[in-house]
Amino acid sequence: MNFKFALTICLNLLLMQSQFAQAAFVVNLQFDDVLNNTGVGFDDPTHGLARRDTVQSVMNYVSSQLDPSVYSTAIDYRIQNSQMDGSGFLASSGPYLFSSPNGYGNGFVYDHATTGIDPSGGFPDSIATFDFGYNWHPGTSANPGGLFDLFSVTLHEFTHSMGFLTLMNSSGVSSISGTDPGVFGVFASFLERGDGTQLFGPGGDFLGNLGDLTSDDVFFDGPNATAANGGNPIKIYAPGTFQPGSSFAHLDPMLNALMNPSFGPGVEKREWTTYDSAILQDIGWEFSGATAVPEPGSFFSCCSRCAERLTANASSFE
Repeated sequence: MNFKFALTICLNLLLMQSQFAQAAFVVNLQFDDVLNNTGVGFDDPTHGLARRDTVQSVMNYVSSQLDPSVYSTAIDYRIQNSQMDGSGFLASSGPYLFSSPNGYGNGFVYDHATTGIDPSGGFPDSIATFDFGYNWHPGTSANPGGLFDLFSVTLHEFTHSMGFLTLMNSSGVSSISGTDPGVFGVFASFLERGDGTQLFGPGGDFLGNLGDLTSDDVFFDGPNATAANGGNPIKIYAPGTFQPGSSFAHLDPMLNALMNPSFGPGVEKREWTTYDSAILQDIGWEFSGATAVPEPGSFFSCCSRCAERLTANASSFE
């Protein structure tokens, strides 16, 4: 059975395993910059270690939020060679998924974590890419302003890898299977119009039309999300022009959540808001109720795709 990568980017040797004490949800991190001695990005002689420690801190935070009695298997997260041109997205990330059968899934990060079975053998469960052509704040201290916050962006991107994605393209079909019905994210199964009409049916069937993709009238109606929003479904980002990697995969910017479609320089969002965590619970993740953001842990060096990217050229969050 084929599997494909749900993101705009798609191995073996791990030079470093980031496993931390007493953590049930564990992430094995691979930094290709370090593996390939690129001398930039996560291998930068000045900022590389701080950047890697920050990614580790994000994984510590995620682990602290999830129920330790449920997750006991390490998942594999590969961060590819960094881009350095500062010309497009800040970062991109997403999980692998099987391209059939049709239906709904969260991807290999979720599958591996919840079943304890590696669905892809020697491949990672998810991949990410960062562009260090922008000015980044590399560490976990307060962002001094004017810099893109690596912790915030990493948490946003890893949340996509956990299944916060629709896998819908501008043609109204799955970007994974290329069909409708097709393979869509579990996230998609909770989407509806403002009048309450469901947009997806059983078996990965998109019941809407192309106009819905740019209607600015799409909502997530999961029970946890609705409760977190005062009894109302949460509005989804569906602007008048379809934006690959942003439309149908983020929350409306007015909600000021982590999973908004863009970050401005100086913005710090280092934990899930109630909207973000409620949606993760609706798609299947189980939380422990912990709230503390852990300090950086010690760090030892060592297909067709769907755009789930975070843009750099949007307004700041106030």
